[in-house]
Amino acid sequence: MNLLLVNDDGLHSPALWALALGLSREHAVTVVAPANNCSAIGHGVTLHSPLFAHREDFPHGVPAWAVSGTPADCTRLGLMNFAPGPVDLVIAGPNRGCNLSQDLLYSGTVAAALEAAMMGVKAIALSAPIDADDHRTVETFLCIFDLLDPEQDFTEVLNINIPALPLASVKGICWTPLGNNRWRGAYEKRPNPEPGFEGQSLYHPPSHPPERCPGSDNDYDRLYDGYITLTPLGYSLQQPIEGRRAIPWE
Repeated sequence: MNLLLVNDDGLHSPALWALALGLSREHAVTVVAPANNCSAIGHGVTLHSPLFAHREDFPHGVPAWAVSGTPADCTRLGLMNFAPGPVDLVIAGPNRGCNLSQDLLYSGTVAAALEAAMMGVKAIALSAPIDADDHRTVETFLCIFDLLDPEQDFTEVLNINIPALPLASVKGICWTPLGNNRWRGAYEKRPNPEPGFEGQSLYHPPSHPPERCPGSDNDYDRLYDGYITLTPLGYSLQQPIEGRRAIPWE
């Protein structure tokens, strides 16, 4: 297959290099990634300034570009400008940190995959916990990749999360709906310790992790139960309009 690899952690992510090397043994691979880390940037694109792209090929002849823009920009440039010929599949990741449940709305990795789907190309968004070993994640994904059939298994985007476990310890693969993993509590107010900023406050994000319900059928709990989770995604945000009340206009 002709594959385009993108991410939001940046071109120099060790996991991206490992994935490109592993896939290039059997597939044509092009890499287009942000020049800098763009984690949690969501689905932003660059509209009011040009993008800068610098070619920095990976080992073993894998063509790669560092781009000044966002992950979604990288998908667009890769599909329209850099990849040789039609791309069969876009793979976004591996992300350093899970992309589960409500995380998806903030994720640059998932946005890059959804951008591909919007352009008519199927995509996979790949993530693992922040403490996962990059090479172990890639090894596990390559095993999954051989089992997947993009023609039959999903129509737009497949969101994959891999647990931080050795391959032999993974309990299995399961299709899961999205769960609920919102961090709890208010922002934590702390004094600013920097000289010259006395009296100002810093607000740190909530630090209480989501409650787990082991055995529950959702992506968050299944991942931490030791399973690889697969969740099909689409880029449409609409809900059905059938059955809505008529709103009078006078």
